Amino acid sequence: MGTRNFTTVYANLTPELAKKLKDLAKKEDKVESNILRKILDSYFKDIDKKGLPYEPLRKFSPVGLKLLPRTIRKEQGIKLMELTEETGRKMSELVRDAIESFFE
Repeated sequence: MGTRNFTTVYANLTPELAKKLKDLAKKEDKVESNILRKILDSYFKDIDKKGLPYEPLRKFSPVGLKLLPRTIRKEQGIKLMELTEETGRKMSELVRDAIESFFE
């Protein structure tokens, strides 16, 4: 019995971010999960260089978010969980931040 190297992340994305992810996946002829894995790798490298400030859980949440399940590598899921504990931010916030940073 083989080990499973992937996990599913459920991210609440704004329609704009969901479209950017979808458009890039189409442009690169890949599935959105592959693109998200690429984005997260870039985000983690950037965090390792700059750090990420502690921000307690926010009361504010954007309106009209779309819940998208996407498959990421297990180590990426673990890193996201560690960042939620270290920063006090929700996983969806971190994923949105990663996507926004990638397209800046």
